[in-house]
Amino acid sequence: MYERILVPMDGSKNAHAALVEAIKLAQKLGSKLFIVSVASDQTYAHYGAEFGSEIVTHFKDAATKFLDSAVQEVEDAGVPVETSFKVGLPKPTIATTLPQELNTNLTVIGRSGVHGLGRAIMGSTTAYVVRNSETSVLVVD
Repeated sequence: MYERILVPMDGSKNAHAALVEAIKLAQKLGSKLFIVSVASDQTYAHYGAEFGSEIVTHFKDAATKFLDSAVQEVEDAGVPVETSFKVGLPKPTIATTLPQELNTNLTVIGRSGVHGLGRAIMGSTTAYVVRNSETSVLVVD
């Protein structure tokens, strides 16, 4: 049914909850997990902030730490896993690009961790993925 499961992670508690649920599903269904982290390459100059290559390097270093930890957790559960780090716009990358590239058929994602001004400016990635995903989506609270 769901042989290839995409699990986007950003190092948050909500993303880890999604990983835990994805591991349970993968064990029951014999699925492979594809754990990804997507760093935004977008600039927000009109909001008073501009991010360059230094911030992407920082994102990659941080992602490597939590992706390595996630891989260990998944492997300890006996589930096949692959990871990747992408640079781009997280919303469409998670909703459409990665499911196509990785041929996944389910996305397991944590509920939004963005609140207040951040949500008003950028919107919720989770909500976007639910509305626009090319695959089924499971949102974990």
